[in-house]
Amino acid sequence: MVREFEYQGETFRVTAHGVHGHEEIFIVHIEEDGVEGAEISIDRMTEENDTSAPIEAILVMLCDKLIPQSEIKVQNPAAPFAWREGNVVFQVHDGLQDTKHD
Repeated sequence: MVREFEYQGETFRVTAHGVHGHEEIFIVHIEEDGVEGAEISIDRMTEENDTSAPIEAILVMLCDKLIPQSEIKVQNPAAPFAWREGNVVFQVHDGLQDTKHD
């Protein structure tokens, strides 16, 4: 899965693969100009974590570490986690790539 989300008024991108509770998860902060910034990751197969927690809870936990470590000045500290709807350029089904037509 590659998907964007917002937390504390900031945009992040998650790349995750694996089965629930045992994913490798990478997040990157997307800066205002669209440039990829600071990043953090967790391997839920080997690192201590609650393997029953939903991925959203793990993303919040990672953001709560990344924001102070990277001195990210958040836009809105009270803003909750929310998935973003992105611009889908390609849809993959049965291993074949299909260009989305508008």
